[in-house]
Amino acid sequence: MGLFGRDKSAPVPGMGKQSISDLTNMAKQMQEQAMAQAAAFQQASAPPPASADGTTAPAAEVGSMTWARRVMAILAPTEPGFVKRCNCAVCGAPKKLPTTNAYVYCDYCASLCDFDLRRACEGDTAPGPEYAAIVNGAHASMQAAVAAGDRDAYRALQKQVFEAFVANVPNAMSHRARNDAAYREAYVNYMAEGATVRAFDPAAQALEAEMKQRVMSLRYGGNMMAPTVEADSFWPMAETLEKQLALFATLYRSTGVVELDPDHAEHLTTKMGWSGFCQGWLAMLPEDAAAQLLQRAGLTNDYVAIEVETGQPRHCGGCGGEFHALPDAKAVVCDGCGRTVDLGSAEIPCGGCGATMTLPRGADHIACPFCQTDVEQVGIR
Repeated sequence: MGLFGRDKSAPVPGMGKQSISDLTNMAKQMQEQAMAQAAAFQQASAPPPASADGTTAPAAEVGSMTWARRVMAILAPTEPGFVKRCNCAVCGAPKKLPTTNAYVYCDYCASLCDFDLRRACEGDTAPGPEYAAIVNGAHASMQAAVAAGDRDAYRALQKQVFEAFVANVPNAMSHRARNDAAYREAYVNYMAEGATVRAFDPAAQALEAEMKQRVMSLRYGGNMMAPTVEADSFWPMAETLEKQLALFATLYRSTGVVELDPDHAEHLTTKMGWSGFCQGWLAMLPEDAAAQLLQRAGLTNDYVAIEVETGQPRHCGGCGGEFHALPDAKAVVCDGCGRTVDLGSAEIPCGGCGATMTLPRGADHIACPFCQTDVEQVGIR
C-alpha cells in the first residue's frame, strides 16, 4: 500500500500515468537536492553533486518549463536600476553596484556579502550524464566507506565527486571558480570535508532519516504538468530543515570545516541552506504557501536604487571586461570571469594592442585578454 492507502504502482487520479511511486521518487529527488545544498552551504544556485548518502539529484523538469523558471515565476522580479540591499559583513560597506550573479560580492573588499535566490534561478544548471555517471559509479564505494567507518576513503571519493562537479556544472557555484585554480581547489576540499562530517555524524544521520520520513508523508495535488504539495503536509519538512541547518552550522564550526570555506561566509550558511531548500520546493507549493516559505526563510527580495557615485572605469586583466571602481575600493570580484581584481594598483597598458587593464590579485603579469601579449606590472616582457 502506498502513501494514500493504495497500491504505489497505481496511477494517481488527475496525474495521468504518474503513479504514487513516481511522485514519491520525484519528491525524494527534490528533497535530496535541497538538503545536499543546505548542508553544503554553497550550492544554492543549482542541483548539487550528491546527497549525504552519495545519490544524485537530477533537476526536475515539468513540461516545457524548467523547474528554475517555475520558481522564477514565484519570486518578485528585480527592477532595472536596482540592486539587492545588503551590507558587507567584513568592511560594513553597502552594496551599490548591480551584479549578474547569485553570489553577491562587496564592491569595496571583494568579500561575499549576500546570496540572491532570484539570480540563482535565472539559468539552468542541471548536471549532464557524464557527471551523473561519475557520482553513480562512486555510490556503492561511498556506502561501503560509511559502513566501515573509513572517513579517509569517503573523503577521497567526495573529492572526486566535487572535482567532477566543478568541471561539469560550472554555473552551479560561485563564478570565482571559473578561472581561480586556488579557489577551485579550496572549494573542493571544503565541500568534501563538509560531506564527510555530515555522513559520519549520528545526529545528522538521524535528521536525514527524519527528513526522508517527512517527504514520505507528503500529500499531493495538482496534475502531471504542475504537481503540488499540500501545505499542511509540507511544513513539518521546514521544521526538520531548521534543525538540520542549526546542527550543520554547529558541526562545521566544531570540526573546523567552516575555516575551509574559500568565501569565508559563515554568516550566510543558513541563508544558503534555505535557498537550496526553496529552489527544490517552491514550484510545488500553492502561491500563498510559497510566499510564506520565502518569508520564513528570510529570502523575500529587497532591492534599492543603484547609487551612482564618482569613480573610475577599470578593465579586468583576466577577461577585459569593464567595471566601475568606487572611491576607496580595494578589490572587486569580476562579474565576467570571477577573478578578484586588485584595485590598489593602477591600470597597465598592453604593449601589443594598447588596451589598459588591472591585474588580478596576486598576479604580477598576465596575458592580455585581447591580443595575448604578456603584460606585467612594470611593463612588457
